[in-house]
Amino acid sequence: MTSGIVTATRKPLVPLTILDDSGNRHTLRVVLDTGFTGQLLLPERYIRRLGVTLDDHREGRPATGEFISIPAGRATIIWQGHRRTALVLQLGDEPLLGMEFLWNHRITIDAVTDGAVTIDPLGG
Repeated sequence: MTSGIVTATRKPLVPLTILDDSGNRHTLRVVLDTGFTGQLLLPERYIRRLGVTLDDHREGRPATGEFISIPAGRATIIWQGHRRTALVLQLGDEPLLGMEFLWNHRITIDAVTDGAVTIDPLGG
């Protein structure tokens, strides 16, 4: 199980541990974004700090509605005690965890300030 909290600005946050290019662990607080269909979106400052290699591009359509080319790469995540590779897109100003990453999990959010956020694997 992964646990987090809802902020006063109504954002469900959970911790996410990412390995940098040297294998060091960094724990970030990421926003669960059910409107983001990808895996992990990180702003440029996090990409630089973690040393994520961006060796690809993906087409995406952010909230602006127009299609853009988004720098992409892969990062190793520690998720619920296991290593997992995630597709990382460089965009925006806060880390977002999307539905592709959260697929096959139960997400429970108590939608109040300081409400509990829990993520449990479904096993599928």
